[in-house]
Amino acid sequence: MPPAPKLDILYRPFELCEREAAHSGGTLRFSRLLAVTLTVVIALLGVSAVGAGAQSSKPKADDVGITDTEIRLAVIADVDTPIQPGLFQKSVDAMKAWAEVVNKAGGVAGRKVVIDHIDSKLNPNETRNAIIKACADDFAMVGGQALFLNNVDDMVACKNKAGEAIGLPDMPGNALDTTQSCSPVSYVVTALGAYCETKDQNPQTYTVQQGDYLYYMKKHKDLHGIWTIPADLKATKNAVMPTAEAGVDLGIEKDGQGFYDIFSRDPQSAMTPIVQTIKSNNSTFAKNGGNKMADLRKEATLQGVNSVKVWACNQACYNNLLIEQGGADVDDTQVLLSTLPFYSEYKSNPTLKKLVAAAGGIENVDFNSVSALVAALLFQDAAEKAVANGGTLSRQTLFDALKQETAFDADGIIGATNVADKTPSPCIVMTQIKDGKFVRTYPKKVGTFDCNKKNVIDIELDLS
Repeated sequence: MPPAPKLDILYRPFELCEREAAHSGGTLRFSRLLAVTLTVVIALLGVSAVGAGAQSSKPKADDVGITDTEIRLAVIADVDTPIQPGLFQKSVDAMKAWAEVVNKAGGVAGRKVVIDHIDSKLNPNETRNAIIKACADDFAMVGGQALFLNNVDDMVACKNKAGEAIGLPDMPGNALDTTQSCSPVSYVVTALGAYCETKDQNPQTYTVQQGDYLYYMKKHKDLHGIWTIPADLKATKNAVMPTAEAGVDLGIEKDGQGFYDIFSRDPQSAMTPIVQTIKSNNSTFAKNGGNKMADLRKEATLQGVNSVKVWACNQACYNNLLIEQGGADVDDTQVLLSTLPFYSEYKSNPTLKKLVAAAGGIENVDFNSVSALVAALLFQDAAEKAVANGGTLSRQTLFDALKQETAFDADGIIGATNVADKTPSPCIVMTQIKDGKFVRTYPKKVGTFDCNKKNVIDIELDLS
């Protein structure tokens, strides 16, 4: 807004008018000069008023799923599933909680956020139909968690309001299938790095996290043991196998066959042969890549295993349900995180604190819901950048803004991540279950991450 005119500048024309009237002896010329003077004054003041109004006015927007009053966002997530009812319900709830918080603060680009949950039902046909519906009704897909999103044709070919096939912006909470992760219209915080460029090659290149292994090997010598690999879906197995191979490449030797497939519906007894391998080899390391850590630890207790120095797990284990299921048997389990340890630190992060309050308490929050929140914050940040300096919010300008997200940190919930280039972040936090609670173990300071570049590495595998 231009600076307010100085008073002496405003009054000076009136003085000129008075002098002119005195010399001319008439009022007509005085009136004309006064009119000109008032016009100048009003114009000066008017410029200031318009400038102030422009700064607070609602940014322009023009596209599918957006009006003068609202933005509609599709959350495509598996909820009503035959295998696990309510699978990603907390993620949907987190998106609604985020929208509630944002709307109380004035919305996004001055518009109310409306969340449209479209249930993909753990079914590829339902998932594709959900994408088609989102393309027709919603501005973007945000915070989704659909395990069978393995066809992106409808996303890529989605037309905007002008009929141009520019694609449907997709910012998922999790994108398990690499078809979605590598899609040109998808921006995933937990990206795949070099894989997308090599997916059609043999072997493929995977950029994987090894920071947890470096942490374990610094504390313990002579680690050897087993990895359990979730094998319900090829996508889940392919997501975990590269991280397991990274541990072997670093020097953690395999006992028995080393890698053991597990399935979510397996009973505890399915862990028996795996635990027997641990016991017969006096294994010092065991890493669970899925949701069977409670069964693995219970079976190890039952068989009297006491040689393991590191019971390791990925972020799927960062869930109080593990503690409820495993009790004392899961004590000392170590968990790698790519986010802040929200159970213990949500009050120290204003954004997390608001989400937890809107969600009705920390018991309603899990890793998947925090991943959905991170995706929502990515959308919010990109949308605000798209309308900065008078820009118009559209799917195209949103894409343009997403291509500038090279150091996104979700208000400190994750370490700085180059989302635009699909580069995985090296930033980690290590936690451990101690006396029935998750405790931050490394780095020690609340709110911080270890972002050493050595935490990520490229490895070549053929998993096609």
